Amino acid sequence: MFEGDSKGFEGAVGFPDKDGELYILGLCEGNHCSEEKKKDLGNGRVVLMKKKEAEGTDCLWETVRVVSIPKSASFLDYSAIDITVEGRVAITSQEDSAVWIGNALGISNGIIDPDVFEFEEDDSSVMQFPKDGGCHTVYCNIEGIHWMNDDMLMAVSDMMKSKGRQDFRCHEKD
Repeated sequence: MFEGDSKGFEGAVGFPDKDGELYILGLCEGNHCSEEKKKDLGNGRVVLMKKKEAEGTDCLWETVRVVSIPKSASFLDYSAIDITVEGRVAITSQEDSAVWIGNALGISNGIIDPDVFEFEEDDSSVMQFPKDGGCHTVYCNIEGIHWMNDDMLMAVSDMMKSKGRQDFRCHEKD
């Protein structure tokens, strides 16, 4: 599924179906789930997988299908995902220092219907993480997102990249 050595799954969330079978939604870091096509903005993907019983292992995941993230999440990368039990979605971008807020069809009361799961384009929005007084990005390394309640998100940040690969302003929020 992935080529290259640095773009893969960057976040995941799991839900059971009506029969109790666990499904995982793996967020691809690069556009098109690709390192080569990562700059083709607005082509984010989530890979829907289910656990497959295989002789000698209990950790094999089978791809059910690949689901496109709406074009309104026109990000350079995708760094984290969270989905509530009622299908409210938050997807972050580290490179864009932003979060896409929307809804998913096919999740209700914490149960996923894998046949109809998809992201809704309607009622979605993109919000930027706060900037400094000079409008410079300071939240440079968002690596996690979690719904605290219907109106509040909690984000976590990674350390600033070393050897001058990021603006000095990134240090304050790492």
